[in-house]
Parts: sequence; structure tokens; C-alpha cells
Amino acid sequence: MKNQTLVNRYAEGLVLALSDDAEYGRMEKELKELRRLFGEHPDLRRALASPLLAAGRKAEIVRDILDRVEIADKARRFVLLIMEHNRLGLLDDIIEALPLAWSEKKGVVSYLITSAVPLSEAQKRRLGAELERLEKAPVRLTFGLDASILGGLSVRKGNLVYDASLKGSLDRLREQILEG
Repeated sequence: MKNQTLVNRYAEGLVLALSDDAEYGRMEKELKELRRLFGEHPDLRRALASPLLAAGRKAEIVRDILDRVEIADKARRFVLLIMEHNRLGLLDDIIEALPLAWSEKKGVVSYLITSAVPLSEAQKRRLGAELERLEKAPVRLTFGLDASILGGLSVRKGNLVYDASLKGSLDRLREQILEG
């Protein structure tokens, strides 16, 4: 997805500009506060998303808002940057992508684990320990449910998917049968 690629690039670029956990925490808090502020004013959001409002006028509105809230210079510059590139609509997604980008900057490997049924805490711990052993690095696990995989697991690391699900096995079997 093109937007997700942009979101990830902006999130990664932002975390590269941050020096430590404290600065990351402040940045995340300030951006979430801006998101809350924009969310409380749907007319403002619509105006900033409207193609009928000139880009210069949108920038004035955003600068005026940033002047009225307490925000660090780095956060201000970031918001103005995405505004200049007409990407303010991605702010929510960028904020959601920040924890993953921050973890990756710190050398933590992220995995998305999908199962048909919820895993027990013991299963989650064992899976995490095994992935840390294989990676030789700390891991961050995000768990999701998808009944369509029927059983087993799907493990995603970036663009790489390890499919140990029943649905995946059946799909592979179907392909082999069709190939002859």
C-alpha cells in the first residue's frame, strides 16, 4: 500500500531525528495531543483536507494552531513538513507507526503473530523466547486473530511471512495438485 509506505518513511525519518527515550516520549505525547485537538474540531479537519482551500491558507491555519499550543520545535517542524507535502491526513497513521519505528531504531525486531484462536500467555512467552533466540536480539510481538487461517500460526517480520497455518498448508497442497 502506497500510503503505508509513506507513513513508515515519515515515522522512520522522525525517529531518526530523536536522541533518546525521553525525547521520543515527548514527541509522541505532543503529536497525540495535536491529533486530539484536530479530532475535536471536525470542521478544521475538513478544511485542512479540502482541495478548495489554498495550500498557503492551510499552512497559515496550521502555523496559527501550533503557535497556540505548547509544542517542541522538532514536533512543530515535523507537522509543518508533512503539511507542506500535503500529508497532514497521514498524521494519525504516522503516530500509530511511531512505536514500531522507535523499537526498530533501538534494535528490537518486530513480529506480527496471527492465529485462529487466542494464544495463552505461556505460548506467547515461549514464542517470544524462541524468536529472541533465533534473532539474537530483543523482539516485539504483536498478536492478532484471523479465524480464516483455521489453525496454526502466521508469523510476519516486515515483508517476510512464515506461514505455518492450516489454511496455508491447504493452499500449498492445492497448488501442488493443480501443478500435477
